[in-house]
Amino acid sequence: MMTFSTPSTHNHFRQGITAGIIAGALWGLVFLFPRLTPEFSPMSQMVLRYMCYGIFALVLSFRTLPVLMRTLSRHDWGMLVKLSLQANILYYLCLATGVKYGGIAPTTLIIGMLPVTIAVMGRNDAGSLSWRALYAPIGLIVSGIIFISWDLFSHTSDTLTSTPIQRLFALLSATGALVLWTYAAVNNARYLRERPDLSPADWSNLTGVVTAVLSIGILVIAYLIAQWQPDHIFAVNTQADLPWLKFILLGGVVIAFLSSYVGNILWNKASQLLPISLSGQLIMSETLFSLLYGFIYDGRMPRLLEWVAMILALSGVLWAIKLHAEAHPKDAPPEMH
Repeated sequence: MMTFSTPSTHNHFRQGITAGIIAGALWGLVFLFPRLTPEFSPMSQMVLRYMCYGIFALVLSFRTLPVLMRTLSRHDWGMLVKLSLQANILYYLCLATGVKYGGIAPTTLIIGMLPVTIAVMGRNDAGSLSWRALYAPIGLIVSGIIFISWDLFSHTSDTLTSTPIQRLFALLSATGALVLWTYAAVNNARYLRERPDLSPADWSNLTGVVTAVLSIGILVIAYLIAQWQPDHIFAVNTQADLPWLKFILLGGVVIAFLSSYVGNILWNKASQLLPISLSGQLIMSETLFSLLYGFIYDGRMPRLLEWVAMILALSGVLWAIKLHAEAHPKDAPPEMH
């Protein structure tokens, strides 16, 4: 029997893919922020980003948010706190620490394993492909990461400026970010599927408010630490001679609004429209965009191995999309002419 897909399901697939890729492009900016503001601690970067994120969420949803908050259950609030810690506060502290002490290259490479870890965790969910089906596209993505690793570790000197202990700490921090985001992405997608009454925008706004409240509490603790030991890794910066305007504009406006607020709305949209294993593949776009921004920042074109790596990784993503289209024809995008 022939199965015909409707324009509505075509649009859902397109919207999910588009939202996931744009979210990755916005999240890629996050890897540049610690590099652009090296004078500030990871704790300062995290607190600024998520306090501003919460302000944006409150301002842009001040009419609907109070009513929505009254409809939430205790379980909803618990999930919001859990996701805020995993996907925002702790994840970004680990990411920024990895970039600060290990450089953007190794941090990006380790977190770039997200498509693999999310696909493995989500393989038993409805609509997700089996591990056997995902083996080939994931193999291409892993090969791409290996080639990027080979090239960047051969040419970069970022990690060589740190002590061995700092480099080890950077690798552990990046690995921690990988674990945190893997669990957060899968839990977030599963929860949104259980609560179709929650729109991606509402869920992002709620996450922003909860993250901001948690950030304020962390700010108080980090400020007290700064009074005791200003150079402590968990202290916030208090020096008056730092480039605060640049820091606030980059972290508070560009990163908080675009990467956190807009990026999270788009990713929640993709999570609702796509199977978990496919959304996991699309996270690879964050890695590719962060590397692209790095090339632009360095003012150079990719080297040969970098080209090979990006082609392999993109091929893996496109292959995964094709497999989902073949396995679920009703969700497949229309043919291009």
